[in-house]
Amino acid sequence: MGWVRAHPIRSAAIALAGIVVGVVAFVVIQSVRAFDQIAGEEFEVATARAALDELSDTEVQELRRTLSEEQRQALAQAYRSELEAAEAEARALADAQELLSTASQGFSSPYAESPDLPDDMFDTVLLIGSDASGYLADAIIYVLLPTDGSPPIMASIPRDLYVPNRCTRTYRRINTNLGGCKGYATGSELLALAVEDFTGIEVDHFARVSFDGFKRVIDGLGGITICVDYPTRDVKSELNIETPGCIRADGETALAWVRSRNTEQLIGGEWKKVAASDFARQAREQKVLVQLGRKLASYSSLGSLTNALENLSYAVRMDSGWSVSEAASLAYRYRNFDAEDIIRLRLPVENYRTEAGALVLLPTASFNDVLAEVYPKAAR
Repeated sequence: MGWVRAHPIRSAAIALAGIVVGVVAFVVIQSVRAFDQIAGEEFEVATARAALDELSDTEVQELRRTLSEEQRQALAQAYRSELEAAEAEARALADAQELLSTASQGFSSPYAESPDLPDDMFDTVLLIGSDASGYLADAIIYVLLPTDGSPPIMASIPRDLYVPNRCTRTYRRINTNLGGCKGYATGSELLALAVEDFTGIEVDHFARVSFDGFKRVIDGLGGITICVDYPTRDVKSELNIETPGCIRADGETALAWVRSRNTEQLIGGEWKKVAASDFARQAREQKVLVQLGRKLASYSSLGSLTNALENLSYAVRMDSGWSVSEAASLAYRYRNFDAEDIIRLRLPVENYRTEAGALVLLPTASFNDVLAEVYPKAAR
């Protein structure tokens, strides 16, 4: 079974359940004033798909060179905030070389794509958490809302999933699609195309938050509670919880907590690594979501909630095609939904090292097969 039941959250958070961006986006759409303040982004996935399909081999080669250099510079700048300069430059160069590499041109994964499903089977929202460079997606959550009234389905897509990239026409980590395809597709459009190809399900809308946006949302809602049994740290994410027990974490600490991939705890006088995986990160994101959902549900009126969110709306980007009436209709549909029934897919993957030396994840089953376990109508 590829899914588990999520923890209870008030129904107001369900429609866009996922990372913080899902919570904030959903509640913001309940207020026209706050919704109108959100930065809109053009989102023409079908147009981008058609343009990319017409690229010549020469144009693709040029795009690879251009994107690699631009992304190397952006990645280097982002890494410098976390690492020493030399290590940051080395990591950025390695990532750029992987982007430029054509070694994966002959590679093929049998589960990298799924058969197309009817567009009217689901309403969908793609939730994106971008890294400090803006070129990589740090979190990718796909929310499927069956139009037949069945429980909502949420899938966390690993950022290191190795799938075809329509811009470079080679296999790449799915999170690199956020870098876009210059002149042909924005980052959100290119990532949406990769998600559509992998799942076989068309992306209707997206919501996106950056690291800074995440921190502002946490601070704006009064922080979250983090509980640990031992002193906990992660040098790379700058996490540092000195004493066991529960703390009220601000946005900076919350971001370090959910981003940590090298978590260590002081057990028996020795620092030991614990929960070093993306699955652990996803679990933390979900716990943060639960807390924020409960905070948002605690507001006594729509007016008080609106006032709080007017200070947070600038932290979220959404596609410009998402109208207030559409968003309100979506929210209304799930107003009385039992949050305990939300279904969370867990995608089966395995480690794989590319010819260029990058460690990535390969799907070991098609998204359609995993989805069909919980929603038989999707079986193809």
